[in-house]
Amino acid sequence: MNPYKKQDLRKFIDSFSKEEIERENREQQEGNEKVYKDFLTNLKNGKCFICGEKMEDFITSKPCFHWFTYPKGVKKKYFKKYLENPIGFFRIDSYFRWLANTEKPLGNINDLKDETSNSSFLETTYKYKNIEWAFSIGHTDIEGHENSTVGEKPHYHLQMKVNDRIFLKFNDYHIPFSDEDLFTIELYEQASDRVIITNSYGHGMSSFENEENLELFDDAMTITDDFKNASFNRQTMIQAPEGETISGELIQKALEESKRTKKPIGKIMERLMKGAKITTILSPGDGVPKMSKRNGKK
Repeated sequence: MNPYKKQDLRKFIDSFSKEEIERENREQQEGNEKVYKDFLTNLKNGKCFICGEKMEDFITSKPCFHWFTYPKGVKKKYFKKYLENPIGFFRIDSYFRWLANTEKPLGNINDLKDETSNSSFLETTYKYKNIEWAFSIGHTDIEGHENSTVGEKPHYHLQMKVNDRIFLKFNDYHIPFSDEDLFTIELYEQASDRVIITNSYGHGMSSFENEENLELFDDAMTITDDFKNASFNRQTMIQAPEGETISGELIQKALEESKRTKKPIGKIMERLMKGAKITTILSPGDGVPKMSKRNGKK
């Protein structure tokens, strides 16, 4: 069981003044920015920002997050001892998110709540180069499996694929949460109305489920012919103002501008035909990785 369940974390939050909270948030944001810049600089130079070794190097005596990028020489057996101890769920989650977003922002991270199983506390799938990682946390995993010889402590499950072949299976390991993880989880459980857990520089497709973001996404979109790797599908229905029709000439003009500027036709028609009723439907594109599911949770 999570030991922080016995503590009143809402009272803990209330013990801080507004000024203290604002200062902590500001310092946290500044710290995140510094670490992220360090991550990008090292990655560009082929180095791991955590251990300082080359990303392509595997050293058995130096367990590190970059082992999950499948460096030459890494084997499944080396993960057993590494994952028997807490490595920090929220830390490795951020690491996967940062890597995924260096290739394709948002679209390489499927953390859609709509695709998360009802029996799960959390499910996320990430893609980076030829690698796919996926987390699965059932509601019973959060508490630990009582009277069980395996997974009795609060834990989570991880799957890793390389070239579409499973390298680490979900049920290979019951990875224990760190103390920091357990505090964060219980803080959110007790005070989700007071606490926001964000993914600095690691936003995924769940951002798309926030209606406040839809207009921002729509304005920033450009069209592509590479449908297989597209992050979003955009469908637009255009209805001319009452008593008017949409001429073929206007549609052709919009098509030509769209081809030239890469802007969606619907956005162009919205400008060219004032008063038209335009309805846009956005949905995840074919380039978003499918959510990997854990069967037979235990």
